[in-house]
Amino acid sequence: MTVSGVSDATAVTPGDRIDYRRITLLTFGVILGLFATGASIQSVFVLGILPHSMLRDAVDPSAPFDVTFNLVTRLGANAAAVGTALAAIALLSPQERGLAGRIGTGVVIAASAAIARSLLQLAFGIYGPDDVTELLAEIVTATVAAAISLALALAQSDARRRLRTEERASALRALSASAALEALQGEELRVRREVADGLHGTVQQRFVLLGARLSSLLDESGLAERDPQTAAEIASIRDDLDALREQDLRGMSRLLYPDRLDQGAVPAIRALFQRVPATIATVVSLSDGVLELESHGAKALSPERRLLLVRIVEEALSNALKHGRATSLSLAITHADGEFEVLFDDNGVGLTPPVHLHGLQRLRDRLELVGGGLTLTPAPASTGAGAGTSSGSGSGTNTGTGTRLTARVPDGIARPADATPASAPRGRSRT
Repeated sequence: MTVSGVSDATAVTPGDRIDYRRITLLTFGVILGLFATGASIQSVFVLGILPHSMLRDAVDPSAPFDVTFNLVTRLGANAAAVGTALAAIALLSPQERGLAGRIGTGVVIAASAAIARSLLQLAFGIYGPDDVTELLAEIVTATVAAAISLALALAQSDARRRLRTEERASALRALSASAALEALQGEELRVRREVADGLHGTVQQRFVLLGARLSSLLDESGLAERDPQTAAEIASIRDDLDALREQDLRGMSRLLYPDRLDQGAVPAIRALFQRVPATIATVVSLSDGVLELESHGAKALSPERRLLLVRIVEEALSNALKHGRATSLSLAITHADGEFEVLFDDNGVGLTPPVHLHGLQRLRDRLELVGGGLTLTPAPASTGAGAGTSSGSGSGTNTGTGTRLTARVPDGIARPADATPASAPRGRSRT
């Protein structure tokens, strides 16, 4: 399990090394460069220090001296010292070392910058060979300034390292939790299917056999002639068993594992709408992106994501018909950027505060665990389900405000980072 090819949050990749070196060099160069520039300007304009060469060659010491030459020579010496220190940092890489290594390389880097600066000051005539005290003071000052700049640069590099480590640790924890959730959902789906198959097969077959035995008992015992009332009671029990088998057992099986889910999410959703009473107007709209995923077969989406999509639609259908008393339903599913958007509108009685989500709350919790979300809002007045009317047997006109359910469902499909599947809305298809 890796994040960006890293299985350990503290591991340092080649890209990390380049980034930490870049931060160290940039921070050090900016800080020491500002110090060097400020020191040059202070020496020329504030303190008015003349270079040794000017004092030596001047005929009249009171004559104005060339400020530009003085400033340029000092800036040049300081810039060369900063460049020397940057080269030493690039060569020694103190940001990759421990405390002792940082101290040792720091002394070398700071001293090399200070010595290079002093040598250039001698070469440019800023100081003369006899200015030993001034040169030593310049070396000490430059060494301290370079050491402080390096310490700040390393602190900035360490801050970036800690931030990146924390980000990777967080991503690895999230990835681990997501993998555990997928495993739990897979196990839940396996148990659901086994129980559904057991209800649909073994248990239902037992009910069929019980009904057949009761029918045989009535026929062979002659009970209908001897005790018609008892025979009628047994026949009623047999009919109840048949009704229980056809309705309750099949319904429980579908609740556990929806019909046609193995074929894909779209077939399972269409199967849900096929069970809606004919007096309810329904509209189902699927984007090209959704149909394209389904065209790759049921394996394009994991069974867990298929079940999650179907459960959202199933719960929305149930709430609209049971609690909202809707007479018109509209479902639109789109897919873009690795995520499904489910919009379910009805023209029912609308939301009455306080809103209790019940089953939808469980779906919302599950969606949040996989990075999705679910909201309930009043249906837009422009939608057919929210404000439209539907005629049917005794339905008349529904004047309710309606409800819109919006759900975001990540598809969970691994794809390259630059892959951005698009989907364009497709024309509505009535069911």
